[in-house]
Amino acid sequence: MTFFPNNLTEPINIKGGQWMGQLSAVGSILFYIGTFGLSGLMSKVKMQNRLVKLLLVIIPPVFLATFRYNIGYDYGSYIWAYNNAFDMTYESILAGYEAGDPIAYYLITKIATVFNSDRAYLMILAILSLIPGVSYILREWDDMDTQPMIIFIYMFSPFIFSFSACKQGIALSILMFSLKYVYDRKPIKFALCVGVAFLFHSTAIVFLSVYFFLNNVGHLSTLKKVLIVVGCLFVIMNLQWILGNVMGGRYEAYAMDSVEGRNRTFWLYTLIAFIFLLFRKKLVAIDKRNELLIMMMVVGAICQFLGFSNAFAKRIGEYFLMAQVFLIPQCIYLFTENSKKLANLLIVVYIVAIFLIANPIASSGMGFVPYQFKFW
Repeated sequence: MTFFPNNLTEPINIKGGQWMGQLSAVGSILFYIGTFGLSGLMSKVKMQNRLVKLLLVIIPPVFLATFRYNIGYDYGSYIWAYNNAFDMTYESILAGYEAGDPIAYYLITKIATVFNSDRAYLMILAILSLIPGVSYILREWDDMDTQPMIIFIYMFSPFIFSFSACKQGIALSILMFSLKYVYDRKPIKFALCVGVAFLFHSTAIVFLSVYFFLNNVGHLSTLKKVLIVVGCLFVIMNLQWILGNVMGGRYEAYAMDSVEGRNRTFWLYTLIAFIFLLFRKKLVAIDKRNELLIMMMVVGAICQFLGFSNAFAKRIGEYFLMAQVFLIPQCIYLFTENSKKLANLLIVVYIVAIFLIANPIASSGMGFVPYQFKFW
């Protein structure tokens, strides 16, 4: 049985009680923009109860993530892992643990089998990818001129990244929350956050460099800043070798992975990093926290460049590129008061362009456009 609910969709097929279908390409893009824009608008709702506000912000993207079907390049792998978890026990999971295994992900996947629904499983993964990062944004970046756009960019960047790399996406969200402890100079709490993120994706260990190296650059000379960035990149480039020796050949797959066609966003990230450097003094005057974020963005852009020959470096760069979530919205302050609406429009165009360049319209499953859904 098929029917057409509106002119933005392809036919919906109902098979055995399952409602399945897909939006058109234009409908998909509008759906993403509308869903993530709604989350941004929800952040403007004034209320004392932070938990209720958090729920209002995350409900739209959780809905989008829960009912997606074949959306995300590793979608099939995660559904397979969920189905496979029914045949495993907690004892076998713990007994088979090896250094660097995403043990937290394994356990959560097993716990999710209680619901006997892959939709519930996707919902749990989405919530885990959202709560740490969004709660940090709502508490620590409460400027109402920029917070809605910060939420919007978070949804279009780190969150949607989790559709293809859910373990790293959850780790990234936790690491974003850890930035609070970087700024507050609380190394133990920061290290604990990195440790939790490590349980989802072992590459999260590289984020320790943010506290112990990049966070101390504000008062240093340009030469010393360059040396610190080079040092961080040296660690990143050798991290694969370190993890490979400690944890076996798991990370060799990243090195062997073809990066052809998967590094399309390099030039846009480089452009935006250059703009941040160009207006560094103004951005730091707006918010002192931007000093660290700009350094992170530079490291992330360089990792993107290294990603032309090494997919592992590109994946590591995602941790540092989270800085754009906070820096880009603040660019409105580089415009005149009368031009802020234009600035916000340009930001939306840039973010959507990044999304479409990184995820071109797919002719068959596992892409992001068209959006495919399954309600049961």
